[in-house]
Amino acid sequence: MARLSVVIVNYNVEQFLEICLHSVLASTFRKETEVWVVDNNSSDGSLNMLREKFPEVHVIANTRNTGFSSANNKAIQASETEYVLLLNPDTIVPEDCFEKCIRFMDEHPEAAALGARMIDGSGNFLPESKRGLPGPWVSFCKAFGLTGMFPSSPRFGGYYLSYLDEHQIHDVDILSGAFMFMRRAALEKSGLLDESFFMYGEDVDLSYRLQKAGYRNFYFPESSIIHFKGESTRRGSISFVRNFYRAMLLFSEKHFSKNRLFSLFIYLGIGLRASLAIARRFFDFSAAFLLEFAIAFAGMAFIKNWWELNFKGIPGMYPDFFIQLLIPAYLLVWLGCTRIAGIYSREYSPMVILKGIILGTIVISGITNFFDDYRFSKGLILIGAAWTWTICSFRIVTQRLIQSKKLLFNLERKRRILVNGNSRDLAHAAGILQRYQNEVLLCGRCGPAPEPGMPAEREYLGNSASIPELAFRLGLDELLFCQGSINNAAIVSNIESLRKTGIRFSIMGPESRHLVSSSEKHSRGNVLQNESIPELLLPHNLRLKRLTDLTIILLLIPLLPFILFRVKSLRGFFRNFRNVLKGSHTWLGPQNPDWQRFGLPIPVISTRILAGSGAEPALIESLDKLYLQEFLAEHEIWTVLKNLRHLG
Repeated sequence: MARLSVVIVNYNVEQFLEICLHSVLASTFRKETEVWVVDNNSSDGSLNMLREKFPEVHVIANTRNTGFSSANNKAIQASETEYVLLLNPDTIVPEDCFEKCIRFMDEHPEAAALGARMIDGSGNFLPESKRGLPGPWVSFCKAFGLTGMFPSSPRFGGYYLSYLDEHQIHDVDILSGAFMFMRRAALEKSGLLDESFFMYGEDVDLSYRLQKAGYRNFYFPESSIIHFKGESTRRGSISFVRNFYRAMLLFSEKHFSKNRLFSLFIYLGIGLRASLAIARRFFDFSAAFLLEFAIAFAGMAFIKNWWELNFKGIPGMYPDFFIQLLIPAYLLVWLGCTRIAGIYSREYSPMVILKGIILGTIVISGITNFFDDYRFSKGLILIGAAWTWTICSFRIVTQRLIQSKKLLFNLERKRRILVNGNSRDLAHAAGILQRYQNEVLLCGRCGPAPEPGMPAEREYLGNSASIPELAFRLGLDELLFCQGSINNAAIVSNIESLRKTGIRFSIMGPESRHLVSSSEKHSRGNVLQNESIPELLLPHNLRLKRLTDLTIILLLIPLLPFILFRVKSLRGFFRNFRNVLKGSHTWLGPQNPDWQRFGLPIPVISTRILAGSGAEPALIESLDKLYLQEFLAEHEIWTVLKNLRHLG
């Protein structure tokens, strides 16, 4: 009979869920473990993947996103085991993790719950593995940044208990919902997750109620897990600040009798963090632009003086008006065009910058032809364009060099990947990466040695212990771990031991169609797959489609009086208008929802509507293919305007 129920709530993270389940099912405690996945109405093919690859998993398929608490409660109520583990889908657990946790809980009947030591996708320790009770003082320190400024201080570091040794077992107040191993008897006494917490705070509330029920919570570092996403929500974003601190207010009102001082601290914290988020966003957006503008302006002023002396022979030929107005105007056009070229390209590189500079030069030349008395000579404009390109390109090259921590100055070289797996894994990875052959280079493999009696492999470079040396010799950019051939405990250990090398880490599940990686703290992760992607779903075209949606919104505003008499449902129209504005929906799109996993929003008007009532499935499928391969912004706008009645 099973003793442990592993509960995983999934929402549109199919690729991460797959590698998570592979690690869970590889557990040495597998025979006494049952696995539950609650899907919150995902649109990315998660349910099909579960049915195809994991038939032994219990699946609860919600018809809407009910939130983290509600979804977990459904599975907890459906299971009957002695222990329950809440586990995020973007995690990897070692084979002996559950066995160690069960042993500790059996030996400590006073324990309600424990949390494992978590590292992120680049091997760094995640401080949310252990947390203190967010009372008024702790919340004040967190909200005003004192926690980060004085992490080793028991007085100020109470939020993450950062003054406690991360490698020692400790009593803690709060555990993370990403890995929360609980005793069912304690859950029955404290109550399940509070469903009034939709996002954030539910693990804080439950941890506190478990303590109030007379139990203890433990931080248990004897098992380390990977939590790819980590603090993945954009913690500098205004939406995160709002949702996170709202949860803290809800917790305060529930447990601290609506402490007004606490609420004041939280509101002050929200204001401070929101201001910092806005300032940081402005800095991230404008810092590079302002730096390029300042250096380019200084250079253009020098070039103007040099041009006057050496080519015109007339010092002061161009009045101050040219420096004060024309040079800034030219630079704004050039730099603005480089940003536009970057937005609609796959990367912001020296070649993309060159396209933007050429576009800007054409714009400047076209406009100044109408104002002959108020322009520089064409030669000076061309020199200015070349200077601006040099500044922008140098900034990009320098930034990437610093970020990559490499001594190689060639930014165009392919990303070098080493496979940690067997020969079949290498061949399988090569098949997935074939579509990316202009971007990546497979250097070979390490790990299991060739079987005795088999021919020597040219691609075999050494065992797993030789990874650090191979990384140095090959100038490695990425290490790909293959589940099945390499055990999950070794994956966790290797990622942590190599965290300071600057290498990116990826995971490939057995017979998987994709590779997943997440080495940035604030990024959900990247996915490389061998499935053919239609033209529309390339990143730059998705951005163009988003711009088209916003253009349609601007066109619909003056048509509102006419639209109100045409749409079938006013409420539906305004709901769709809001959803498109937020980016969760698009005005026009394919009927087949499978493509939504590539980032295509839910359509208001689908090809099924365009095909007409009673249309054959083959016709709708054909329209889907045509739409995905031949997207035109002007056609999209015209189609929406012709189908106003369907917008509601």
